[in-house]
Amino acid sequence: MGPGFIVASVVLGPGSIIAASRAGAEAGYRLLWVLTCSVILMAVYTSMAGRLGCALDTTPLDFVARRMGRWLAFLAGLSGFLVVVGFQYTNNLAVAFAVSGIIGGPLWVWPLVFTALSIVFLACARELYRLLERAMLLLVVVMILSFVANLFWSGISVGRLFKGLVPRGFEKEELIIATAMLATTFSVIGAFYQAYLVRAKGWKREDIRTVVGDAWAGIFTLGLISAVILIGCAESLFGTGTSFQHIGQLAEQLKGVLGGASNFVFCCGLAAAAFSSFVVNAMVGASLMADGLGLDSRVNSGSTKALAGVALVIGCLVAVASGGKATTTSLLVAQASTLLAVPLCATLLLVLTSSRKVMGELRNTVATTLAGVVGLVMLLALAWSRLLQVVNQLQGLFQ
Repeated sequence: MGPGFIVASVVLGPGSIIAASRAGAEAGYRLLWVLTCSVILMAVYTSMAGRLGCALDTTPLDFVARRMGRWLAFLAGLSGFLVVVGFQYTNNLAVAFAVSGIIGGPLWVWPLVFTALSIVFLACARELYRLLERAMLLLVVVMILSFVANLFWSGISVGRLFKGLVPRGFEKEELIIATAMLATTFSVIGAFYQAYLVRAKGWKREDIRTVVGDAWAGIFTLGLISAVILIGCAESLFGTGTSFQHIGQLAEQLKGVLGGASNFVFCCGLAAAAFSSFVVNAMVGASLMADGLGLDSRVNSGSTKALAGVALVIGCLVAVASGGKATTTSLLVAQASTLLAVPLCATLLLVLTSSRKVMGELRNTVATTLAGVVGLVMLLALAWSRLLQVVNQLQGLFQ
């Protein structure tokens, strides 16, 4: 249990939870196969990044700067940082809903509290990687216990589960939900960060089996928790005509269907998921930005911690200013920031790990390369879809 579980904890955030919940509530078990495919692609790319971290004698974007130009490294670092900043506010909102559901209090207080705690944590931690590894492992355990516990209230249908694993076409509105689940589970920015975490862990070429096993184990855990959330909502909300757009509505609907106890347990899992993404999400963007600028991108470096603090503060201010809602402007910025970063980072990762000159004996197998190409094509399709959404939203703002 190492870097792979840190990546899993940052990917399993509010976006993943709301996508898996909507899939279960609005499509039952039918989209379980989409989640499975997304998890496999995420594991492939996370494993690629882990092998890249072992193969290089420097950080990924520093290597890109040396071989392809500093401008490209800067572009990748900046776009990755903007993705993190663009979505950081959703972590603040999820923390606010979850903690309010557990202990009460106004929503706007909790983003300020958790941002302050996170900044103190970053500033005071000397061995930050070791603390992150232990903290994320603890939070993953809390998520597993919380979301699995909800199955005791909702139950599970084994027959429908196996049917849901069989690929099929999409019914009305299912394509939108499936796209959201793919986008939130198959997070290339998170996968790319695995290379930095492997270096922080100190793993080398001789540790390659451990590196690959850790990546698959971490992402499998991500898939397991997402599947449990999907199944719980399929059993409790599917067929009820329920529709929700944010996590606060989800918690309230679960409370109405399953009772207050399950709602409390769900909020505990949600708080763990949101806070696990809270800190590591900022670290991901900070490391990429520092590396793109040619600064020290190590986890414990002052430049990485400072940039992570900037991401945390911006996310907090946007969340507080939005009054607890995802505004049109914030969503527009978040969507636009992914248009370049995700395809660019995926392409760099696939090209570098497929090169014998770069990787040696650790380069991709034919099967891995084919899976990587499939994943890249899907990401490009998602980027095109987001571009159309951004254009439509811009037209709406100026009309």
